[in-house]
Amino acid sequence: MTREGEEARPEVVDASAREAPLEVLDKRGLEARFQSLIASLDSAGEANDAQRCLLLAIQTHRIELEIQGRELSKTQRALEISRDHYARLFDEAPVGYILFSRRGLIRAINLTAATLLERSRAEIEGYPFRRFVVADEVRSFIAHLRRVFDETESSASPRNLVLHLSNGSWVRVMRLCSIRRDGLLGPECFTVLLDITTEHEAEHQRLASDRLRQSVLDALPSQIAVLDKYARVVAVNRAWREFSERQAVRDAIRDGLGLNTRAVCHLSDDFPSEAVRAAAMGIQEVIHRQRPVFSLEYPCHTPQRKRWFLMRVFPLEGEQEGAVVAYLDITERHLAEEEARRARDALAQVARLNAVGILASSLIHELVQPLSSAGFYCSAASQLAQGPAANPGRLVDVIQRIDDQVHRAGDIMERLRTFLRGRTMNKVRIPADQVLKRAHELVLWFASDRKVTLEIRTPETLPDIETDPVQIEQVLVNLICNAVQAIDSAGSSRREVVLEVVQRANEIELIVRDTGPGLPADRHAAIFDIFESTNDSGLGLGLAISRAIAEAHGGRLWAEPAPSEGAAFHLTLPIAWDDEGLEGAG
Repeated sequence: MTREGEEARPEVVDASAREAPLEVLDKRGLEARFQSLIASLDSAGEANDAQRCLLLAIQTHRIELEIQGRELSKTQRALEISRDHYARLFDEAPVGYILFSRRGLIRAINLTAATLLERSRAEIEGYPFRRFVVADEVRSFIAHLRRVFDETESSASPRNLVLHLSNGSWVRVMRLCSIRRDGLLGPECFTVLLDITTEHEAEHQRLASDRLRQSVLDALPSQIAVLDKYARVVAVNRAWREFSERQAVRDAIRDGLGLNTRAVCHLSDDFPSEAVRAAAMGIQEVIHRQRPVFSLEYPCHTPQRKRWFLMRVFPLEGEQEGAVVAYLDITERHLAEEEARRARDALAQVARLNAVGILASSLIHELVQPLSSAGFYCSAASQLAQGPAANPGRLVDVIQRIDDQVHRAGDIMERLRTFLRGRTMNKVRIPADQVLKRAHELVLWFASDRKVTLEIRTPETLPDIETDPVQIEQVLVNLICNAVQAIDSAGSSRREVVLEVVQRANEIELIVRDTGPGLPADRHAAIFDIFESTNDSGLGLGLAISRAIAEAHGGRLWAEPAPSEGAAFHLTLPIAWDDEGLEGAG
């Protein structure tokens, strides 16, 4: 009986084990069964093989469950850490995050966005965001939400909106970048909130500065174009646009913006081709700081009128590369200069007539000599042609001398006619000594009649000068005649006039010195004024016109006291140069 009872107990255990498989037992149930089985085995004594196998399987599964439990706990802790990490990333992000419902309520907000709105997160969640939006922009915010929610999550794209937000005590400019997504509670709008108040104020100041700059440009009477470092037009003023409209040029030139200056030059039909190349090159050189400024005068004529413009190019200051191009209408100045030039030429003509009056006695003397000589030779020729003293061989020689004297008189008259006829400047390249020689011949007899010695001191060789010979002869004649008259009027015992030529690097200097009474100490500049004269018989035009002629030739004319006595007048004239930069031969 005892053996049967003992043998029956394991069967009960096995049946019990079959009724509850080990793989479906949880840890707690398995532990209870395991403890019950241990107790039954202890009470029954020695266990059989089946019971030992069952015990081993239970122990193995128990260990596996403990390992899985530890892994599950570790995973849970990692998930909690990750959740806390991403929660901190969300809350502590440098930009604000907001989740909006379709009605514009704040479903969730991070700490950064709450700080921007100066509200606590608990206070602001579920709050209508439109209450922060200024009244004029609420409709824009509602339309922004509608556009975001009308999209599907698969086709959603970020949408931007700039709003002014206010909390009563402040107003800030915020940028909203929103996109739709599907959340647990349905569709929602995920928005990034950025405070761009500083950037907005900087942009506002930049726009105000641009408007101020444009106002200044528009107030200038010149036509102004601002170029960037690529020589593209980035701004023009009102004068530019109005002139372009009056000229009926293309729209691209009138607006100017974005055009390259080379294209602008070539599109202008009034710009000569050589001036186009010079202008384009000058602009590029100024932009690249190869020259500080560039200027160019050019005509811009229409069938209705003639116009002239001055183009000046200045570099932009600071680190920004570019240039400012100003077009100034110089038509009135150009016409005034032409009128002044005509008036100066007319005055020069008067001065030449006055000079001829002064030289009249000398010219008569100079003409009398060749004519008298010609008459003498004619008498000799008649004697050699007939009578006992006839000599055909010598007759030919006498006739040749008559011809020489007649030609000499003709040359004197031609020189006088040319001197009187010259009206407008006609520059030619001519040896300097040739101008000096012709001026010397004109005044030689005038000085001789007044017992004044005229001496010319020049280097062995003189360069060429590019000048109007008649006008420069007029200046020299005027200076020498003034010197001779000053000596004669003062009755100076020493009666000398010296014309000295000094060659310098790029010019020659002609110095007329006399031994007369000299000039008053305070009159060296005043004597060049119009109608100012030290001679009672003079008109006061000679020196004023002489200075104008000198400056028109690129030279200067001034007066100084002579080193010992008398006065000294200095005249400079530029030297003519070849294309290679070498001095021209005399």
